[in-house]
Amino acid sequence: MDCKQATRYIHEYLDEEISEQHEMQLDEHLLHCVDCKQRFRALQQTVAFVQSASHIYAPLNFTDRVLAALPKESYGHIWKRRMRRHPFLVAASLFVLIMTGSLVSVWNEDHQFQLTSDQLNKIQIDEVTRKVIVPANSVVNGDIVVRNADIDVNGHVHGNVTAIDGSIYLASTGSITGEREEIHQAVEWVWYNMKRIAYLIVP
Repeated sequence: MDCKQATRYIHEYLDEEISEQHEMQLDEHLLHCVDCKQRFRALQQTVAFVQSASHIYAPLNFTDRVLAALPKESYGHIWKRRMRRHPFLVAASLFVLIMTGSLVSVWNEDHQFQLTSDQLNKIQIDEVTRKVIVPANSVVNGDIVVRNADIDVNGHVHGNVTAIDGSIYLASTGSITGEREEIHQAVEWVWYNMKRIAYLIVP
């Protein structure tokens, strides 16, 4: 047994998780290795010290007295200090709040059908069932975003397909090489738009 393995067995012994066979091997190794024996004794002493120190208790109300002795800081002072330390974080938080509010308000107001794609001539729209259809013989290169309608993909889409307040149906003959994403709630829609904005800012 080498010293590395012996160290592992020492820790098993101190954790009281060592098997009988490993303990016998460790005992044999410690008879011949002075370094491991010294390490073992030092660790035993450390464990014994920690166990004895666990019986030391702080005086009653120690925490309360320490906290009471600390100088009080006003809420306004704390806020100003944090703003001075992290101005970018404050600006980013305000931006996120404003963007979230405006996006949620647009989500609640806008319930019209929308279709976004670079190849609209390869996509069909069924006004009766309110569905967008990628026919079986069509190949659309690019992303498709549908809002307030479902999309049936019978052909092939080489890009992402996103259905906002709608569902994506993929036929056995169809395929989507990019991501499929269905967004049914305002929070998911806000997150989707945040990702788009981040992608535009950091390409």
